[in-house]
Amino acid sequence: MAASAMSAGSTGPPSTACSKKHRCEIAIKNPDLLFVVGGAERDVIALCDEAAAAGARSGLLAVKIASHTSRLAQACAPLQQAFDASKRFPVSGQRILLAGGERIFTPSRVTAKLACQVAHPIDWAATLTALSELGTTRVLDLGPGHALAEMARAFLPSIRSYAADGFHSVNGLRSWIASE
Repeated sequence: MAASAMSAGSTGPPSTACSKKHRCEIAIKNPDLLFVVGGAERDVIALCDEAAAAGARSGLLAVKIASHTSRLAQACAPLQQAFDASKRFPVSGQRILLAGGERIFTPSRVTAKLACQVAHPIDWAATLTALSELGTTRVLDLGPGHALAEMARAFLPSIRSYAADGFHSVNGLRSWIASE
């Protein structure tokens, strides 16, 4: 399995026909016509080559699981069961979870939505828009890496956005979460 980042430029997202031809799926829609596509590595490479020939910028990511694609559909139910059974995953009725820009108010729906995100595309651009509309002041990117934190900073420059990977200790992360 592999994933690729593609900047579609003015050509728009990878076409459905092109994605089907190469057995790949759009996994994440980011701002500025940047897409993450998932599939088998050979198929993702072929899609990248075709996209580059058409003028798009593309490259493989260091990802070996095609998350946010239908390839992980069988993981949804067991993941939800694990979330529901976990004592470390408390869901508060006072919190709003943004999933692709959707606001979720019912705690019982949170675990189902979150678990099923592994098998469905994520619209990070819509999520950033929703965060802006809600007046969010802080964003924590749980990773891996820091790409989402960087996109949040670029899209919403007035908010504090950090990646968990950037903290040297759990105590530093806890301090940031507790700070105003």
